[in-house]
Amino acid sequence: MAHKKQGGAMALMGQGGTDNDDIGQSDHGRQVRTASSIGLVVALLFSGFNLFLANQQLLGLIELASCAALVAPAVWLSRSARWVSQAETLLLLAAVIIFSALVVVGGVEGTGMFWVYTLPFLAFFLKGQTLGWVFSLAFLLWVGLYFVLLAPLLGSAYAYSAVVQTQFLLSLGFYTLVAAAFNQVRSRYEAQLQKRHAQAEAAYQAKSRFLAAASHDLRQPAHALGMFVSRLSDMPKDPQMQTLVAGVEASVRALQDMLDSFFDYSRLDAPSMQVKPQDFAVEQVFEQLRTGFAEMAAAKGLRLHIRPSQRWLHSDPVLLHRVLLNLLNNAVQHTPRGSILVACRPGRNPEQARIEVWDSGIGIAAEHHERVFDEFFQVDNRERDRTKGLGLGLSIVQRSCRLLGHPLTMWSKPGSGTRFSVTLPQVSRPSTLTPANPCETNPVTELAGVRVFLIEDDALGSQALQGLLESWGCQVAVADSAAAACELLERGESPDFVLSDYRLRGGRDGVETIALLRQATARADLPACVISGDTDVVVRDRVLAAGLVLLQKPVRAGKLRSVIRRVVLMGSD
Repeated sequence: MAHKKQGGAMALMGQGGTDNDDIGQSDHGRQVRTASSIGLVVALLFSGFNLFLANQQLLGLIELASCAALVAPAVWLSRSARWVSQAETLLLLAAVIIFSALVVVGGVEGTGMFWVYTLPFLAFFLKGQTLGWVFSLAFLLWVGLYFVLLAPLLGSAYAYSAVVQTQFLLSLGFYTLVAAAFNQVRSRYEAQLQKRHAQAEAAYQAKSRFLAAASHDLRQPAHALGMFVSRLSDMPKDPQMQTLVAGVEASVRALQDMLDSFFDYSRLDAPSMQVKPQDFAVEQVFEQLRTGFAEMAAAKGLRLHIRPSQRWLHSDPVLLHRVLLNLLNNAVQHTPRGSILVACRPGRNPEQARIEVWDSGIGIAAEHHERVFDEFFQVDNRERDRTKGLGLGLSIVQRSCRLLGHPLTMWSKPGSGTRFSVTLPQVSRPSTLTPANPCETNPVTELAGVRVFLIEDDALGSQALQGLLESWGCQVAVADSAAAACELLERGESPDFVLSDYRLRGGRDGVETIALLRQATARADLPACVISGDTDVVVRDRVLAAGLVLLQKPVRAGKLRSVIRRVVLMGSD
């Protein structure tokens, strides 16, 4: 069969061959369905035509019966990939019966033989090279035997001259050779196409593996650098040193932002990227945005107002947070003065809500409204100033909204600012909610005296985090593996908080290490947090499934401090 004969080419695709093989079978199924539908229409037209002609009613009845018993079922069976092979057989059997009748009856003035030349092409198209030869040669042999042995015995058969019979057999043999040659060329090109596709797929997988490794490896030093600079910023310094440190801090922030944008963009194409919608309070996402952007907006003298909302939405909160983070970052970056507003408003119907991000920034000219969503396009950055980012933020927003199925609209006018609007499903607020912990309303205390287990196998990152935590007044015990952390417990150390990297030496990851420490201390609610340079959603899902907070490297010092305060005060994460 045609889709079976492609199996050799599909096998070249290795691990990625399953999806492509499914695609190939689906395409072949559509081809068989198309061929069956065309055959059904043509056969019905000719059967109706022959039924109204004198001496052609038998041929019309044979064509009509073949349509009802063979061609119509072939059309129906070809809708399912598992029955495509049976549909091919039925269609080819109908062709053999109808064309045999044309040879015997002759059709109108013997012209029915002209249609028989299509049989070899149909046989090779449906059954591939080997079975195509079998069907074509078998039919050629059958017609030859009919002319020599059966036709003289059938008085009702159409009478062909010896010259016509010879010419017909020769021409049918010629068309069989042509059909085989065409099919051979088509098969060779299909094999080459599949091989190129397999190579492209392999290159794509290699790129994905490279980006995953690069993401982790590049985030490690960027994370450590951010911790060192944050600690340096808190130290006493003269005005000249303060200016220098501020420049370094701004450069580090720009580097971290570019790493986040680049790897977030590449992750959208990863096979592991999955959308996991759920019901959640939009205020949870808004609170994260307030924490992340309050300081940044204040530093530029902007008024940031994220309006509180009691609405509940249905979406992937992690991916939606990334969308709003990019929109807010874009608004802060392109608003030299004025204000920024984020609000969740009613949609066009009760089942919808709109999250809008307004700014009073420079605005975007109409001719750029489409291009701003292109990768690396920046209206006001022809010189490629890296402090203005990579130009990936809005592209990430658009592609993420497409993954989520949330319509995205933009209104903007030069000098009048910009408004982005994301429409998404709204759900009813659950009738029973977990009551908020009263400790959350208490004033945030300092971290002096908090005992922290820092589990990190990267020496530079460990050194940077230890110094930063100690500068906040924490008592830090350092380990590089689960075994080393357990040794700390054996020496009498007792943590108030565990901060662990996801990847650790010794065979246990951060999630397993925290579970081990909770078991050893008999504290199932031991506050803990995982930091990771991995961008794979599998890592994220694993951490969140364990009920832990995940901080993506490079971690902002302010975000880390906020998390430690919150989980230690609450007594759980």
